[in-house]
Amino acid sequence: MNLIKRVRISETKEFEIRVDTVNVLNHPNFGYNTNRDTQNNPFLLNLNMNSPNFGRFSDAQGSRRFTIGGRLNF
Repeated sequence: MNLIKRVRISETKEFEIRVDTVNVLNHPNFGYNTNRDTQNNPFLLNLNMNSPNFGRFSDAQGSRRFTIGGRLNF
């Protein structure tokens, strides 16, 4: 999601400010892990068959991320 506000300065110039958001609803992401310690198990699944948590994800990653930017168009 993003929000943009443009303000005209003169006939040929305008200033633009924007906010870009990733994961705006803040849902957990059961995604691929790039940690070197878990390269044999990159999805962080519990693969111990004797465990009561066998086959369950042990970690959820991701959170909201905001990026703010400004730009002068001429």
